[in-house]
Amino acid sequence: MGLFGGNSRDRYVREARRVYQYAPGTKLSYDPTLIERFKGHHRSLLKLFTDIQRAADQRDFAGLTGALERFKRVLQEHLLEENLRLYAYLTKCLESEPENHQLMRDMKSDMVEIGRKVNQFITHYTKHGIHHGNIEEFESQLETIGNILTIRIQREEESLYTLYMPPDQYI
Repeated sequence: MGLFGGNSRDRYVREARRVYQYAPGTKLSYDPTLIERFKGHHRSLLKLFTDIQRAADQRDFAGLTGALERFKRVLQEHLLEENLRLYAYLTKCLESEPENHQLMRDMKSDMVEIGRKVNQFITHYTKHGIHHGNIEEFESQLETIGNILTIRIQREEESLYTLYMPPDQYI
């Protein structure tokens, strides 16, 4: 009996029998849990963003810096995994679907720009600090970033993520 109630040998046998589906000409495998994992990342990012807003509202400047750093770390991890697991996979699988391929490329390009701006924002405020003299400017910029991220998350979940399928389901 395994540590969590399952038989580790059975789990090993199931994994060994698992058939991987790869993007054409690659070793990029389809992961049926990827999109749900990304949606979980989004929920985590939105919660962390709410923590940032709450700390700003309460003028908890020390807590605000920590919340910004946590948000930045989770966002960077999410973007890295999206680049390695989603965009690389879709680039190969959508080669024969020009409209969807262009949508994916445009969204990737947009996300690079959004990620750069968010990173600059966080770096600026963690380097220079947040205090009574700049909190209103910070909150204004934070609101803009929040709106951009909310729209982006919605677009990803409603359009980009629907393009992710096992490779045999593409044209």
